[in-house]
Amino acid sequence: MNRDLTFRDAQLKDAAGLAEIGRETFVETFGDLYPPGDLRQYLDETYSVEKMIADLNDPDVEVRIAFSGRKMLAYCKIGPCKLPFDTGPEPALELHRVYVYQDGQGVGVGRILLAWAIEQARQRGAKNLFLGVWESNAKAIALYESRGFDKVGTYKFKVGDTLDDEFIMRLKLA
Repeated sequence: MNRDLTFRDAQLKDAAGLAEIGRETFVETFGDLYPPGDLRQYLDETYSVEKMIADLNDPDVEVRIAFSGRKMLAYCKIGPCKLPFDTGPEPALELHRVYVYQDGQGVGVGRILLAWAIEQARQRGAKNLFLGVWESNAKAIALYESRGFDKVGTYKFKVGDTLDDEFIMRLKLA
């Protein structure tokens, strides 16, 4: 893999690539956990080009892309908090995704994108940054904890008809 990493904000022309990386990284990481029908339904509902276009047109959503050479390697998305959790009276945002292809992991791309998300949340005036993470995703949990996130709750995450146990984590920004 080319280690020539570059980063930029996503543009409308990136919608298809974002949908592809979303689908492929989700399947790489979690695909064997779900019945095929549940997985297909989730992927179709969550990672359509139309959904990506809607995100990119939403002024409250920000997406940052990492490239290795010309290949889209990873992306990060932040926006309004949609977790089933009372975030309290202080301004809050949610880290919706940090998705990195497996062949791009271990070179710091996820950490760079996470640092970007934290900085963007601060610049937007958020006092807390929340995220949801599968309770058995030890690598992601370790990364978030290393950046100061704490577990503050749990919820059920729906993939088709399958319900996963997820942690809600929070980083206090102020």
